[in-house]
Amino acid sequence: MKKRPLSDYQVRWWNWVRQLYPGYFASVMATGIVSIALLLNRAVLVSVILGWLGGGLFLLLLALYLLRLVRYPREVLQDATDPGKLFGYFTAVAAPGVLATRAALSHWIGLPVLLIAFAAGIWCFLIYWAFAVLLFRNERPLQRAVNGSWLISIVGTESLAINWTVLATFWPEQASVLQLVAYAFWTLGVLLYLIFITFIVYRFFFGKILPADLTPPYWINMGTMAITTVAGIRLLQAPHPAPLLVSVHSYITGFTLMMWAWGTWWLPLLVLIGIWKYGIMRQPLRYEPALWSIVFPLGMYATALHLLGQLPGIAFFEAVAAPFTWVAFSAWLLVMGGWFFSVGRTLSRLRARAQASETPPLAVSEH
Repeated sequence: MKKRPLSDYQVRWWNWVRQLYPGYFASVMATGIVSIALLLNRAVLVSVILGWLGGGLFLLLLALYLLRLVRYPREVLQDATDPGKLFGYFTAVAAPGVLATRAALSHWIGLPVLLIAFAAGIWCFLIYWAFAVLLFRNERPLQRAVNGSWLISIVGTESLAINWTVLATFWPEQASVLQLVAYAFWTLGVLLYLIFITFIVYRFFFGKILPADLTPPYWINMGTMAITTVAGIRLLQAPHPAPLLVSVHSYITGFTLMMWAWGTWWLPLLVLIGIWKYGIMRQPLRYEPALWSIVFPLGMYATALHLLGQLPGIAFFEAVAAPFTWVAFSAWLLVMGGWFFSVGRTLSRLRARAQASETPPLAVSEH
């Protein structure tokens, strides 16, 4: 039988799946962390809604990425060997990690364990795959390869550091081992950050930067420090700390505050970059999946402020955390609204095109 030609809707759909952004799980990360920040801010109803929405997005995107892997394996492999896109896949580590933490805050047990196991498995594969690609395959110079998405690997690592502390509360008898693993992941994330941020700062300050180079994932510069701060605080707040954590308590405290300070320094600079790119250089501001990489750092920074306010002597952070939480939620609303508007506009254009193709030509009257 002769195959029926695909409709415009089908063609557009499969093209979208073929070109699916590797870091789309950032939408789940953003939704989950804003949900956590809202919960800490006692906006329980909105937090629950976003928590369930984040879970739904995770399942939807998981199905879409599996569909892309089955139908377009060549495109998946191209992205997975491209240093400019590869690290976006680490959002598949951080997304279930954030959802696991949110579920644990609602006193779930089975679901967080399942999500953490999934995240840990993906991390173990991706971390060595990424470095193998850089070591054996990459031939691009630094200025063409490195970008802000590289730091998502640190976000995934620090997310797991938080997750191990969550598991330690579930299994107190294994707390000493899990706390050691959490500390190891926290430290590994810091060391990877020091390596990657050196490349990024070098590119920023000693190379020619165009507006198109300053993509939204550069906000992860701040988000990485925010999640490192949160992971450090979770280690400090671990119930029944093992002797190891007790011995390094002062070090974790000092380094955690240093990471918060460095992340805070980035915040005004990132705002200035946005003003320069969209205000002065007149780059068009439209929805793109990478915009979720702005929402996540804002939500994580708000969460860090909430948790910092729980440490002795700096309770005043809570006063700043509340308004910052609503800033993060407002950013989430804007990006989600842009996503819906983008989808609606695309569907409207396809509908208009279909109607135009079905309209018969006007008859010419004879005189």
